[in-house]
Amino acid sequence: MLQHPATVRAGFEEAAETLLRVLRGVSPEQWDQPNALGDLTTRELAAHALRAFITVEAYLVADPLTERVLADACEYYTTALGDPAVHQGVIARARQAGRQLSDPVGEAEVICARVLALVAASANDEPVNSFVGQITLIEYLATRVVELGVHTLDLARATGQHVEMHGDTAAVVLSVLTQLASPVQLILALSGRESLPDNYNVLG
Repeated sequence: MLQHPATVRAGFEEAAETLLRVLRGVSPEQWDQPNALGDLTTRELAAHALRAFITVEAYLVADPLTERVLADACEYYTTALGDPAVHQGVIARARQAGRQLSDPVGEAEVICARVLALVAASANDEPVNSFVGQITLIEYLATRVVELGVHTLDLARATGQHVEMHGDTAAVVLSVLTQLASPVQLILALSGRESLPDNYNVLG
């Protein structure tokens, strides 16, 4: 665990609140416009962000698809992102979910409330059966904080809103992403000694 479980839970709650605030700030004409994340529309990106909640709900009751047990959030990402087909699947699912998202704000409010209540009632070590292996709820939540944090920034930037990330959310996102990165490369960049390569992306 890179962060205390209480920080992960607080980060998840903060990320949900921030996402809802940003969704409420999207103007009607912006929903079906392309945005900064490839050629997804704002509606499709919102639908993709909401999968951070939907997968928690689904995986908590799912049967194991594989015997693999994942140690933490970082192993989840390295395993999931090791398959190039995953990236193509993400875009396809986002487009499909976007077509079904007729009331982005209203549906997001319902989904967030339902999943936040489910998470509050579930133990940190509850098994979550993801598509790449079983992982504890608290470690899977850390990956959901990353997804919510990053895509909420995408949505805010794409729709001209104030870009922010609250403390616990940022702590979890940075903990996971820096563990996925080369520590030497990050240290040199953060200390002004070298620049990160163009299009540097630990989730790419």
